[in-house]
Amino acid sequence: MDAQEGDAVPDNAVVVGIGNSDRDAECLAWAGSSAQRSGSPLHVLHAHDLSAELAAIDPVAGNAISLGPEGEIGNTDLLDETLATAREQWPDLEITGSEPFARPEQALIDASANARLIVVGAARAGALQRLGLGRPSLAVAMHATCPVVIVPQGARTDAEGPVIVGIDGSAHSAAAAERAFWIADLRKAPLIAVITWNLEVVDGMVVTTPDTEAWKATEAKHRATVDNIVEPLRAAHPDVKCTVEVLRGTPAKVLAERSADAGLLVMGTRGRGGFTGMLLGSQSHRVLETATSPVMLVHAPPNS
Repeated sequence: MDAQEGDAVPDNAVVVGIGNSDRDAECLAWAGSSAQRSGSPLHVLHAHDLSAELAAIDPVAGNAISLGPEGEIGNTDLLDETLATAREQWPDLEITGSEPFARPEQALIDASANARLIVVGAARAGALQRLGLGRPSLAVAMHATCPVVIVPQGARTDAEGPVIVGIDGSAHSAAAAERAFWIADLRKAPLIAVITWNLEVVDGMVVTTPDTEAWKATEAKHRATVDNIVEPLRAAHPDVKCTVEVLRGTPAKVLAERSADAGLLVMGTRGRGGFTGMLLGSQSHRVLETATSPVMLVHAPPNS
């Protein structure tokens, strides 16, 4: 077997989780392109949930059936085939693979200790085309120690389009902005910093009318929140063209709508309204369910 089963994840690698899903090709394309741009190793991880595989033994043929991260029936040559495809497409990259015996989410969370980035997929589910965030994708987004990219089914995998980052003044959004500037600089892409507001009261009155003094004051307040975070990053990345958008609406709705034109949407795992100890905020979760571009989730540094 060509796969390096049990080998450690290379330091600073882009790690992509596969599982015999129709999203594997999209995730691999995104991960490989990201690794190529950043000069990082690419590591393909195909975890085997032993308990699930034992339960899937065919009593007639006596063969174990390989199951993927979402419980799909897979083929036992999946990792070797994926590595061959990746090496053909990116011949200059350092490309490795592993097949740990573990639940897929735990294997990816463990891999995040050495990784620069974890890439996983999510399928569309239901008439409203919300994303069905399976157990592995959601667990990895919550618990990985490095940034995680969720690639929705049908999402673009090129680097075209602006990098969009959601900012709300929290430490998590500041960490997201820092990563977004780095990515935009690497891609030579424009960056759009988005902050939202929904309900504001000025002088005892709810702000509802555009272009009034109260409306302008509200927008100025939120723009200042963004400027406090992005101005040092503008100085550190002078080649990045950054614009700021102050938009009315809930963060989830606005960011999901803006993702339609984005090459990548970057956001923190938790915002200002998150409770201490919460690993994935409700707005972040909703964006993951409705975004149409790849979404990167960034944790704030510990004790932020």
